[in-house]
Amino acid sequence: MNSLTKFLLLCVICIAVTTVTLELAFAADPGADAATCAISITVDSIIEWEGANFAAIDLNSQESSISAQADTPEGNAVYTLWTNCNVELSANNTASGPAELTDGTDILVTKYKISTDGDGAATTGANATAISNSSSDVWTEYDSFLSTALQVTHVNTDGAAEITLSVEASNDPTGHKEVADSGNYTATQTITATWVSDN
Repeated sequence: MNSLTKFLLLCVICIAVTTVTLELAFAADPGADAATCAISITVDSIIEWEGANFAAIDLNSQESSISAQADTPEGNAVYTLWTNCNVELSANNTASGPAELTDGTDILVTKYKISTDGDGAATTGANATAISNSSSDVWTEYDSFLSTALQVTHVNTDGAAEITLSVEASNDPTGHKEVADSGNYTATQTITATWVSDN
């Protein structure tokens, strides 16, 4: 075998070995490479009733109509308040206002009270001091109901409070103790939740 042939054969072998080595090098797994993405969003202070209004309270269906002078039927409605801040609850207590049961000419003694499912410590709601200050747990005539607003304290991770509004109707129990005119009596109470502070 002459020198040129040997040289050419050696070149072919080198090229083959180099090609195989390069293929092995390029075929190796380079390993995983991770990238992170920082994500952020702000949750604003939220005060929101779960729907449009409390369910209507029909005292006739929850107890009975007034059929005697001393009757005092009571009823209630429960409604969820979504909140992530401290709020206060106030009522429409305007004298001769829409929260008083009337048939258009005569009136019934109309009393309210309100409560929360939480205690303001472990769960969002009104604590004992707030209840005492507002007299929210005592039957109060419509025109002085929540004259001092009921403070509801938000507790972190509990973003809702069940609010129970109760109403009581009666004939005038004082003086000559008359009875109201017969007929259908209606009223509309408005409970407003207002921001107090974030916590």
